[in-house]
Amino acid sequence: MKTLAKLLLVSVLLISAALAGTITTAPGGFAAHSPVQTTQADQQKNKVIVWVNTHSGVYHCPASRWYGKTKYGTFMGECEARADGYRPAYGNPCGSDCN
Repeated sequence: MKTLAKLLLVSVLLISAALAGTITTAPGGFAAHSPVQTTQADQQKNKVIVWVNTHSGVYHCPASRWYGKTKYGTFMGECEARADGYRPAYGNPCGSDCN
């Protein structure tokens, strides 16, 4: 009985998602993410929030010693920091895909 209820719930969720346009059916009947959704997910994944030391002009990656700890600074995306002329601390970028 529980298995049938779970199967019904999953079916309802998949139908709702398909009607909302968040998934499409690929050739062969398999569900696939829409290209717009994948692009947004990639952008979210590649956006690293860094701590910019506005006094020294360098930015620090998450989990680094000085992340959020310098006296003068602000949080921003790594690509935005590079565009504003800041450079990575110790010459090591955090890994954002800044095209």
